[in-house]
Amino acid sequence: MENIQKLFNTAQTIGQLPNSACTDAFKETLLKTINDYCRLKRLSFSEKRLWIAFKLMEVSDFIHPESLWLMLKEDKTPISIGCVYTNLKLMEAAGIAEAQSAGSRLTLYKIRAAHH
Repeated sequence: MENIQKLFNTAQTIGQLPNSACTDAFKETLLKTINDYCRLKRLSFSEKRLWIAFKLMEVSDFIHPESLWLMLKEDKTPISIGCVYTNLKLMEAAGIAEAQSAGSRLTLYKIRAAHH
């Protein structure tokens, strides 16, 4: 839990938290879910996952990974397009995000409604 709070505090200091109506409790739950999933899969928890999750939460609708990446780039977030794709798939597997097929080879993602 200390690790989650540390990352949460780091995100606040670097201005990566969205200016939306999402509660701090939801953000902490989101962080805990990501952290627990990564621990289960023996993956390290990174700030980039945090940035992607919070930006996806900010959008609150289905979005294409490249559009999400462009939004992160506008915020001066140092992140690659591959990192966005990989982490969106991870978040879907963790049950945080849901994917929707929008034609052949086009997948859109959004935060699961259960988290709102």
